Amino acid sequence: MKELLKWSGFTGVMALTVAWLGGVFQPKIAPAEVHETPKKVSGLKVETVKPQNLNIVARFAGTVIAQDTARISTRIAGFVEKIYVHIGDRVKKGQLLMVIDPKDLIARKESLLHQVEATKAQAWAAKRTYERLLALKDVGGVTQQQLDMAKAQYEALENSVKALEAALKAIENNLRYAKIKAPFDGVVAIKPADVGDFVGPGSFLIEVDKPPYEVAVYLPERFFGKIRKGQTLKVEVNGKTVEGKVKHIAASVDPMSRSFLVKVSLPENCKVISGKSVYVEVPEAKKNNVILIPKSAVFKWGDFTAVYVVDKNGIIHLRFVRLGLTFGDKVEVLAGLKPGEKIVVEGVQKACDGCAVSSV
Repeated sequence: MKELLKWSGFTGVMALTVAWLGGVFQPKIAPAEVHETPKKVSGLKVETVKPQNLNIVARFAGTVIAQDTARISTRIAGFVEKIYVHIGDRVKKGQLLMVIDPKDLIARKESLLHQVEATKAQAWAAKRTYERLLALKDVGGVTQQQLDMAKAQYEALENSVKALEAALKAIENNLRYAKIKAPFDGVVAIKPADVGDFVGPGSFLIEVDKPPYEVAVYLPERFFGKIRKGQTLKVEVNGKTVEGKVKHIAASVDPMSRSFLVKVSLPENCKVISGKSVYVEVPEAKKNNVILIPKSAVFKWGDFTAVYVVDKNGIIHLRFVRLGLTFGDKVEVLAGLKPGEKIVVEGVQKACDGCAVSSV
């Protein structure tokens, strides 16, 4: 009996202790929702998402070409003595562009002149000898063999004079090529030679373009039949956009490259030279109600892309979005945003999920 009372008392004490620890004897407090004050972030720029209608254009690299191009070379060998023009200079037909040192040709010309004079003198003497022997033939003062030898010597010298005179004429003609002149009014496009360079026959010296200029661009076959002659296309030249007109369209698609050639004329005031790389914009499609946001609004989290959306209470929420094409400094949003929603477009690095903007 004593043991039973002992264990009953112990159990009662333990029960009272547990009840006390559980707050049974404390005054009751009604449950309530705990509100945390969100962290406020300043320095954010917020914009409202608005749908836009877009004309989609494709950009293709093209090359500037001239209406006519002259690649000037030389027929003589020598050192480049003088150059009077630079790349980009406008020149007139017949204008002196470059001079090749003609000293060697002049020396050969002088030598040939002396040889011509000496050979002419020898030919004259041989002719006189032949004429004297011919006069002695009738009286038997000379044999036929002597007469034939005199005639052969005279004719050989006459032919030598003609050969020397032809060589002299060739040198005189070549001397004209020591002065490189512009074949037409145009622009200096390429000038690989420099003063002091040694050049030989066939060496490429200078290239002169004859404006107007145009762009040669190869377009994919999906545009074949969609480009019209006379159509206006935008061309990016030297960081500026100008308008050109389609001048030529290839009649067929290249079966190897699956592309076709299009030539676009450039405005006369366009400062370009042949060989320059430019970009041609070709209309491809139209898209309506496209959501575009600045690239600065995109938050990258690993392989995911997101934006910070601001609700009507000014609270920031991180939301994942799916992006599409890029248009300059903006990017298309395919999913995750709706028109009328507000997003952070500047100061994304300061924003955080659950924070509040200082002003919306």
